[in-house]
Amino acid sequence: MRLTTFLQDLLTTGAVTLAGQLTEFETADARAAEALLHAYYLEDRLDLPHAAPAFEAAAAQWAAQFLYRTIQLALVRELDEAAIARQLADYAGEPTPAVVYSVDLSFRYLPDLLRLAKGLAPGDALVARLQATAQRWPLSFAGGEAPAAEAEAAVLAHPALRQAYLDRLIRGQHRRRAEQPHLRPLIQTALGAHAATLWPDFAAFNPPA
Repeated sequence: MRLTTFLQDLLTTGAVTLAGQLTEFETADARAAEALLHAYYLEDRLDLPHAAPAFEAAAAQWAAQFLYRTIQLALVRELDEAAIARQLADYAGEPTPAVVYSVDLSFRYLPDLLRLAKGLAPGDALVARLQATAQRWPLSFAGGEAPAAEAEAAVLAHPALRQAYLDRLIRGQHRRRAEQPHLRPLIQTALGAHAATLWPDFAAFNPPA
């Protein structure tokens, strides 16, 4: 039950143990991991200010396995670009709000791995793969790699995902994204009367029009 144990440890202690070999996950393990992800979803959605998208099991399962494989590859660092692409294949479905939120349950941990991978070997294939992934999943990589416009627009179109995205940009004080004309007024609205507390210098680099 290595995937399930990995998720349990990640969500409780943050200290994880992984297998050294890149082998397939057993069916029982995948099913148990899916149940765990659904339970996490039910808890996590309570923190959203609007109605959360539905849980998409296939997307949540794909993202959890992608995260597991990414950590393995960050440690092994012996595979070439083609092998990494096979291990970290793109999600095959449409990025609906349910998919985006279900993927984020695991992908919210990926930015730290991307920073780690950059520090270890900034020009290798794993870093390039994660940077490309970041562009497709802006909610999870808020403030990091410049997102694909269509992917970001899909997040902004859903009330709960939009607020979660803006909250992450504010919490991280990601100035590069906040300076974007389409995001600046949304962030200003989200800050409301609390701008001086939540982002003291926001007005300095985003003066009123």
